[in-house]
Amino acid sequence: MFSKRRVDALVAGAGPVGMIAALTLARNGVDTTIVDGERRACTSRNNLIIHPQTLQLLDRLGFAERVIESGYRINTVLLYDDTQPRETVELNSLPIAFPYAISISQSDLEYVLEDELSQAGVQILWDHRVSSLEHDEQGVYVEVDRYGDRGTGYAVSHTERTIERTFHYQTKLLIAADGYNSLIRRFTHRKSALLGQDQYFVFFEFETDMDPNHAMRLSIHNDLATAQYPMLDGMARLAFQFEGLTLPSENRNKERSLLPDREQVPELLDDQHFKELIDRRVPWITGYINRIRYRAAVPFEKRYLIDPYQDRIFFIGDAARQFGPLGSLSLNLGMQEAETVACEFTRVQEWAKEGQLRLRELGRDMTAHWVNMADMDKNSTPIDMSDLWIARNRARILRALPATGHALEKLASQMFIHLKLGELAEA
Repeated sequence: MFSKRRVDALVAGAGPVGMIAALTLARNGVDTTIVDGERRACTSRNNLIIHPQTLQLLDRLGFAERVIESGYRINTVLLYDDTQPRETVELNSLPIAFPYAISISQSDLEYVLEDELSQAGVQILWDHRVSSLEHDEQGVYVEVDRYGDRGTGYAVSHTERTIERTFHYQTKLLIAADGYNSLIRRFTHRKSALLGQDQYFVFFEFETDMDPNHAMRLSIHNDLATAQYPMLDGMARLAFQFEGLTLPSENRNKERSLLPDREQVPELLDDQHFKELIDRRVPWITGYINRIRYRAAVPFEKRYLIDPYQDRIFFIGDAARQFGPLGSLSLNLGMQEAETVACEFTRVQEWAKEGQLRLRELGRDMTAHWVNMADMDKNSTPIDMSDLWIARNRARILRALPATGHALEKLASQMFIHLKLGELAEA
């Protein structure tokens, strides 16, 4: 093998989860490299929800206020059945430092994270993709290809991506944060177990004149969820759950562009179908709807790795497991996992076998936490004062609320639901 670049930790994937892992490692003095096969950070306005606990994480890293200023605050969640409001859940009553959630575009979040990484002395190696790996007792040996564009020589200007150079890394830990279609997971032939029934959603982001009053809205009807999230600048996001759709897994790829040409919009996502969905599925007033800025149809195959840590490779975020999209649960768990794994590695990296055993134990704690989150019916109990509709739909409601851990337990208690989950781990 050619001469190797030695780093303490190599992070594959520069989405929010991978960037949090790399930033936490760098802030703890760990020599870290982060690579991503894309050309740049996300440019899509695709909207995300940042939970109160995740804001506390960002505060520990020193830039929560930057994210808060870039987004729109959510103070309450309004719950509806198919025709009328049923309950109001108050985030601003949570006894924590940030008693609210933040609605923010993925591009704005990743801009802040990339800037914080740059200030910490870590540059993301865009256009770099892991192409092979092997491991032994000393570490993981990773080949990383650097891509570039070249002209094809056609009369019409055209370029294609080609491998310009291959780099060889030796690292103590490879963190696989490369998303749902993880290349690292394929290279290691890791198999997944079921975490629940697959889900299918269509999303629309649009301009509206309705004042959202810092509220997220959620409807459950016939076991299908519909949610509307407020955004900055008079925008809103509607998510509709479906059954029986057939969607290609490529639709789970990270969105890095705005809405495609109108001629490319499938019937499922056209303006007429959007209006029909609002008439059929939305029990609140959406206001006057102007331009649709983003639309997508996405499958969510709910799987998880039973042992996310093996052979000095730690899978986190969507590379390790997948939940449904409501409330951005997968994103927030992933960012929290990224900090926890990075802090634990900082503590144990020189412990040899003892350190690896601790990382394996942390991985198993994570899988137990995912299974608990997936089985909310089992881990929650309505008490006498609980509304019958709330009690019947509690699992779907709880997974859609913008909170995890102890904060989610507090929100459940507002609906007279006893929930016992606990936190993933202390970072």
